[in-house]
Amino acid sequence: MRKNLLLVMLLSTGVMAESTVYVGDQVKIPMRANDTIAKDNVINQLNINTPVTLIKKQANGWSQIKHDGKQGFMISRYLTDKKPTNELASKLQTKLDQKNRIYKIKYKLAEDLRKQIETHETEISRLNIEILNNNSQSLELNKLQNKLFDLDEINTDLSAQVSSLQSINSSLHTTDFLTIISAVTLFLGFGVGMGMSRAGSSRNSKMYTL
Repeated sequence: MRKNLLLVMLLSTGVMAESTVYVGDQVKIPMRANDTIAKDNVINQLNINTPVTLIKKQANGWSQIKHDGKQGFMISRYLTDKKPTNELASKLQTKLDQKNRIYKIKYKLAEDLRKQIETHETEISRLNIEILNNNSQSLELNKLQNKLFDLDEINTDLSAQVSSLQSINSSLHTTDFLTIISAVTLFLGFGVGMGMSRAGSSRNSKMYTL
C-alpha cells in the first residue's frame, strides 16, 4: 500500500500537463539537450522573460521544455510561472520616450539653425553684390579723381605758361618804352644841335658883313 502511494506521489510530481513558464533569471540561461551540465549539450541561450512550454518538471531539479519547436532541458529554479510584468520593457520605453523628446527638441533646434544659416547666406550674397557695386563705383570715382588730377596738372601748367607770357609781355612793354624814350631823346638832341648850329652860322655871317 505504501509502495503504491509513493508511486502515485512520484508520478504526480514527475508528470505535469504542458503549460507556459518563463525564464526568470537576470542572465541568459542555456537550454540543454539532456539534464546534465556539459559544454557540448547546449541547444540555445534563452533571455530573461522568454516564454517556453513546460513539458515535464522532473524530481532531479531539471525541467523538460520546448522552445521554437525544439525540446530540451533547463534547471527548474530558472523557470517561473509568473508572467513578467514588463518592468524592464517599461523602463526601456520610458528611456525611448525621453530620447524621442530630446531628439525632437534637437531636430527643431537644427531646423531653426538651418533656417538661420539660409537667411545669413542670403544676406551674405546681398552684401557681396553690394560690395561689387561699391567697388565698381569706387573704380569710377577713382577714374574721375584721376581725370581731375590730370586737369589740375594741366591747369597748373597753363597758369605757369600764362605767368611766363605775362612776364615776357611786361618785359617787352618796358623795352619798347625805353626804346621810345631813347629815340625821342636822340631826336631832341639832334634838333637842338641843328638849331644851335644854324644860330652860330647866322651870327658869323653878320660879323663878316660888318
